[in-house]
Amino acid sequence: MRNIFFVLFFLLHLDYACALDINQTWTEEVYLEKNQIPYSVFSIQLKIDANNKVDGELCSIVNYGNKIDCPIPFSSKLINNEIEVHFDSTFGGKNGTAIIKLQENNLVWNLIKNPNGEYYFAKKATLLPEKIENY
Repeated sequence: MRNIFFVLFFLLHLDYACALDINQTWTEEVYLEKNQIPYSVFSIQLKIDANNKVDGELCSIVNYGNKIDCPIPFSSKLINNEIEVHFDSTFGGKNGTAIIKLQENNLVWNLIKNPNGEYYFAKKATLLPEKIENY
């Protein structure tokens, strides 16, 4: 009986994890104080094919829209639930590197090598899926 419970739990968890579509736009909004306008909006758009090839786009808008660092297209590979992204900022920063990882229902961004020069990306971010179901 205990084994049956474990198998059912595993199958239900697996089904739930597979239901989350990573092929979409993910967003993090940061609000300061009681402001209704976000200080920053960071988004990552992902498209992953059957061979785990990733095509995506980064966009970072900060300082209440006064600095817009996008669009920044990238291509990579999904390996062990991680995507390594090499990018250049639209403000001139070159050779930045970040790791994107799917954790539970979120996408986690970790900037592991700052671009050389000016850029407007967070060191760490937790992004939520942007897709809204139509009812």
